[in-house]
Amino acid sequence: MKFIFASFFFLLAASSSAVDIINFDMFLFGDKIGVMTVTHEIKPDGTEVYSLESNSKAKFLWLNYVNYTRYDVAYKDGKLFSSVHKDTENGKTKRWTNITWDGIKYSVDSYKGKRSFLQQPDYSIVTIYFKDIKNVKKIFYEAEADFNEMKKADDPETWEFKSSDGNRNIYHFSNGKIKAMEFHVTLATIKMVRSN
Repeated sequence: MKFIFASFFFLLAASSSAVDIINFDMFLFGDKIGVMTVTHEIKPDGTEVYSLESNSKAKFLWLNYVNYTRYDVAYKDGKLFSSVHKDTENGKTKRWTNITWDGIKYSVDSYKGKRSFLQQPDYSIVTIYFKDIKNVKKIFYEAEADFNEMKKADDPETWEFKSSDGNRNIYHFSNGKIKAMEFHVTLATIKMVRSN
């Protein structure tokens, strides 16, 4: 009996620390330019930890672009607890945003300055890869620390939102699982296709 209990406890502990990983290939004008990996882990205390990391290299017109983006986000009791975002281009930090919850309000320290807000995000850019999107009306954009309206497209499994930095973001799902994205930026469209 002790052996069965010990085995059950071991399996429970192992499963609670399992990490879900989703990989994407990034394309610009049909050429593969990089990869993106998104992870989700539930810690033993119930904290949900998400990370998003993308690396890309592309030549556009006569310029070379090397981009690196990283999100590290934690949720407790279904609400955002902390978020760190950094975006670099050709080795230089393009934008960054740090968000922390103090029990009353969120403090934001970013490339735009410091501010605070009260509304607790429960759905955001990093959670879209692992949580059901069907009833989501607003999405929190960690990079800008703001909320954006989420709209359902004509396709019943496609959603989109226009972020405050002016980009149009489209997410394609299949049977509730994300399969591809389109990020319409100023001069081009970056497409991402799930590879696992």
